[in-house]
Amino acid sequence: MGRRLLLFFLLLFSVASQAGDRGWVQVQSQHFTVLTDTSEKQGREVALRFEQMRTVFGSLFHKTKVNIPVPLTIIAFRNQGEFKNYGPIWKGKPVQAAGFFQGSEDRNYIALDMSSNDPYSVVYHEYAHLLLHGNFPVMPIWFDEGFAEYFSTLKVTDKTVEFGTPPQSAPYILQQQRWMPIVALFSVQHNSAEYNERDKNTILYAQSWLVVHYLMTNQKVMEAAKYLQMTQIEKKPVDEAIRVAFGVEPAAFEKQLRDYFYGQGKYFRLPMPEMEEAKYVTTKLDDLTAQASLADLHAHSIDHQDQAVKEFEDILQRDAGNVVANRGLGYYYLHRGEFDKAQELFRHAALKDSKDPQLHYLTALLMNREAMKTGGTPENVELMINELQQAIELDPTLADAYNLLAFAQGSQRKFQEAIDSQKKAIELNPSLEIYQSNLARIYLQAEQWDEARAILARLQQSQNPLIRENASQNLAALEANKEMAAQIARAREMRKSDPTDPRWQPKTGSEVASNGASTDDEGPKPDTRKVLYMYGQLQSVICTSDVAVLKVRSGQKVMNLRTDNYKKLLVMGADEFDCAWRDKKVLVNYKPGGKSDGDLVTLELQAGK
Repeated sequence: MGRRLLLFFLLLFSVASQAGDRGWVQVQSQHFTVLTDTSEKQGREVALRFEQMRTVFGSLFHKTKVNIPVPLTIIAFRNQGEFKNYGPIWKGKPVQAAGFFQGSEDRNYIALDMSSNDPYSVVYHEYAHLLLHGNFPVMPIWFDEGFAEYFSTLKVTDKTVEFGTPPQSAPYILQQQRWMPIVALFSVQHNSAEYNERDKNTILYAQSWLVVHYLMTNQKVMEAAKYLQMTQIEKKPVDEAIRVAFGVEPAAFEKQLRDYFYGQGKYFRLPMPEMEEAKYVTTKLDDLTAQASLADLHAHSIDHQDQAVKEFEDILQRDAGNVVANRGLGYYYLHRGEFDKAQELFRHAALKDSKDPQLHYLTALLMNREAMKTGGTPENVELMINELQQAIELDPTLADAYNLLAFAQGSQRKFQEAIDSQKKAIELNPSLEIYQSNLARIYLQAEQWDEARAILARLQQSQNPLIRENASQNLAALEANKEMAAQIARAREMRKSDPTDPRWQPKTGSEVASNGASTDDEGPKPDTRKVLYMYGQLQSVICTSDVAVLKVRSGQKVMNLRTDNYKKLLVMGADEFDCAWRDKKVLVNYKPGGKSDGDLVTLELQAGK
């Protein structure tokens, strides 16, 4: 009996201290955090692999700055036995996989089984989505999934990058299953059965991979960019866009794909793009820190949240100030609407670590959620703004912090500051359309009607039904708000003088002509010019101080478009405005001056030249 009792306590001790026995370490590279119980060497190799893939992505799309708007943590388990305790559950059993991605609004996780022959291909697919969504506007399903599949099989070494290897089972699926007509494939949306039902989406993934493979191999990226412009921006029908962009009928384009698939396999190697000098900081994690990090992974999975709460509570009983456990459990209660519990946990975490950017952001988010519950604004907006500014100072890549800061500044009617903050959020995460919707809302609050209308008109064509509905409602309200603002302005002016004064009476055409220009006491006239748009070639940029003049050609039409402060101009498709830009395909929104000049409102760089 005594021996059995001894074995029981030994087993219990082994389970309780499992994370400590593994010897967990944290490896911090320039852009990634890796936690692993393998070895410091393997942790560095994992960090290096993701740094390499990030560099390859930037090289493919000629981006010097690659955004990851939500913090990403990579956890590398030494074997499948440990890995499966944290993975997704299907019908009560762990899903067999070599890796998985767990996304959330505050933190993303990638988990790897390092005992697998190839732990990277599955997570590279999701990593490709992160890169694409964080650096480009919304893409159609076929390109989004096709590029992710294409990216998932890249083979990287210190010296070379190998492109074109087919994903596992893709060739078999393309040989055995009936292909979707190309127009149907290019028309699939997020709510389509072909995307959501497992018995239908295998051919979608395989065909999408083939299309992207074909475009990449045959250097048809410019044609693809033209197609995306026509369908995503101009909202042309898919068949027409294929015909114009690729120069063939849809049936002929599909035949080209079949001929390509049944032809000789194509893959190629390129030299590894030059990388910044690798810098790694390795830290040995204590038992509770390791356990708290693993509990946080549980907390971000719907299959393991109840388990995570128990793990957090156990850790906090032993270390009441544990930052990760307090922050993670606080985040859990924040989403359950238990704000008092969340506030206390965030307060405990802040006492231990005042330099955690996410903690400052979550504290501000809590203040906002409490206010939303009562239908008002935060009691102390200045404190909320201070928390957000600290979060941004500690981590300038937190897009959500800029988004929430814009809301807080707008509530104080500091509209220009709010606009600048919202534009920064869009720059860091251009595919998140809610940020653009929020920018339109701020423009409406600031009574900048044309700027709001330009954004809302585009969002009316969104694939997201909620975004479309919101844009339509705001557009419908825009004219009414504009007229109401004009009435208030007229009433305010009338109160300054006798309402029966003839100058308040409607003027005839002859009176307007005889009076000429408005007098000084009437104030400046509002800018009533409509916002127009134009696709064209940006030929040159001339910068003087903060002013920039862009020369844009569209066919025979040449426009000189001016912005008084290019540093505050809303730019999409690039990290920031560059006075050295030449020969760039662009979409511009502008207010016309004369026939060949105007004032720039927004600028979007298109793929290709």
